[in-house]
Amino acid sequence: MPIHGTYSTLLVLLSVLIASAASYTALDLAGRVTVTRGRERLAWLAGGSAAMGIGIWSMHFVGILAFHLPVPITYGIGRVLLSVLVAIAASALALVIVSRESIGIEALALGAICMGPAIAGMHYIGMAALNAPAAMRFDPLLVTLSVGVAITASFGGLSLAYRYRTDETAFGRRQRMASAVIMGLAIAGMHYTGMLAADFSVPGITGRPTSGVLATRELAIVVTLGTLVILGLGLLGATADRWVRRRANAAERRLQSQKLEAIGQLAGGIAHDFNNLLTAILGYAEFLLQSLTPGDPRHGDVVEIQRAATRAAELTHQLLAFSRRQVLQPKLIDLNAALADTMRMLSRLVGEHIQVGLVPDPDLGMVRADPTQLEQVVVNLVVNARDAMPEGGKLTIETQNVKLEPGYSSQLIGAQPGSYVMMAFTDTGIGMDPATQARIFEPFFSTKARDKGTGLGLSTVYGIVKQSGGNISVYSEPGHGSTFKVYLPQVREVAPAAAPAEAHASTLVGTETVLIVEDEATVRELAARVLHFYGYQTLVATDGEEALALAQQHHGPIHLMLTDLVLPHMSGTQAAERLARFRPEARVLYMSGFTESALAHQGDLGGTTSFIEKPFAPVALATKVREVLTAGAPSPGSL
Repeated sequence: MPIHGTYSTLLVLLSVLIASAASYTALDLAGRVTVTRGRERLAWLAGGSAAMGIGIWSMHFVGILAFHLPVPITYGIGRVLLSVLVAIAASALALVIVSRESIGIEALALGAICMGPAIAGMHYIGMAALNAPAAMRFDPLLVTLSVGVAITASFGGLSLAYRYRTDETAFGRRQRMASAVIMGLAIAGMHYTGMLAADFSVPGITGRPTSGVLATRELAIVVTLGTLVILGLGLLGATADRWVRRRANAAERRLQSQKLEAIGQLAGGIAHDFNNLLTAILGYAEFLLQSLTPGDPRHGDVVEIQRAATRAAELTHQLLAFSRRQVLQPKLIDLNAALADTMRMLSRLVGEHIQVGLVPDPDLGMVRADPTQLEQVVVNLVVNARDAMPEGGKLTIETQNVKLEPGYSSQLIGAQPGSYVMMAFTDTGIGMDPATQARIFEPFFSTKARDKGTGLGLSTVYGIVKQSGGNISVYSEPGHGSTFKVYLPQVREVAPAAAPAEAHASTLVGTETVLIVEDEATVRELAARVLHFYGYQTLVATDGEEALALAQQHHGPIHLMLTDLVLPHMSGTQAAERLARFRPEARVLYMSGFTESALAHQGDLGGTTSFIEKPFAPVALATKVREVLTAGAPSPGSL
């Protein structure tokens, strides 16, 4: 005669709670196993498997204890312990799968096919531990259905654990909690489907009714409390490990930042001195060319000197970008529009074997940056992606509004919480190992052949982004591509309408008086010679104090002050401000190849154009001087 059991509502709810708690613990511990190596990884794998396995088993056991028959029920200790071991083994398999650096859907499916039957096996071993004075039979269809539910739940659990294993943001924690509830319900569904497959009847005997542990509500509550303590200890250990690791990573990133800063100071100082030398080399080479006919055998030699000096100037420009000692002229920029304008050029840059896709955020905010330097960032990152895909692939450029929370912004040294505009460059290339990622922004570091690049591309990107008030991060796995994310502060301004283009001067010749202030003799003499060549009158000073004295002694007008930004005794801006007190008509043109100590805003010139960067060619200097004198330049001290 069949007999029917009943369920304790309290114990059923406890079993679902345990399943959800065990699922959350599994998702959390998966991240610990992923980020560790060696013995530490094995320790987390063992501890995580035990905590997760005991949690799954406890849910199953409490679920069985929730089932009541109108006959006494006991459970055999041996088979109960065997079901615990099966649960721990299934958990270990799950953690091994989701902690791999990279895994495809096929591997997740294979893992679910192995893990699902193991969990179902744990359930039915536990059922086999049941002792009762009643016969127990199983419905094959429902048994098969329970195994299917177990496989489906395993696939979902493995997928979620893999997806959120290393996401330490508040969003990631919320996603893990929601996923844990879903997984807990799925695991409980498998269990109760398996329970539904069991039919009991009397007379009959299952197991050894006179032996084993008597099933009581008190036993279920003790198992529940013990399991929650074990899971809580696992989460506490994961939290402590995360805290220690976060501090260690922050210290390492700070050390790396200090290292890059020190390299940048050295590079910037060298670049400053080289820019002065290159200014003289390029200037005098151009004068020499003017005195030689194209047929002169020396003409080609001078052209090669110019080419070599120009290449050297490009290198110093990249060093200044890395050291954050460029002069930036920031403007309001719509990154979507800027990227759309460069897409055709980027497609030519990478070649036909690489597909370039743009995924813009339609509601993207504005940023304030130097358009030329921002284009350099984009080009360098695209070139880096191209070189990582020699056999072809796909590059995806994505823009998005993001809000850096305190927990995430702390992972980016110097980043402040707030609203940012993010550009992500994701390629399907060869990827990088952790050792390469640690040095990727160092100048002259390169994984390419010696003749395939300068090693300054990414260091230039780093310097420009940092000087623009932003930050940059990289995520990569060997064989699975890389993602570079650039974060620029979002601004709440509206871009002004474009100003009408100024008419270019028809001639570079002038008769005005120019006060030249430059402490480097070669540059000072070159500037004076260039301006004399174009008809200007010049006054020459080596520093600000001498320039002010000359200006007071000079009886005629001074139309323009051409001054270096970095001068002994006082800066170029200070000299210009003092000059304006008694020569308000004098306009100012600044020049420099090194600006960190000169500009109060870390190299920010605002929207002004009264600046020429060293090294410059003679015609470039004459053009800029004519432009400032003709176009109504800003008043002195407007930096």
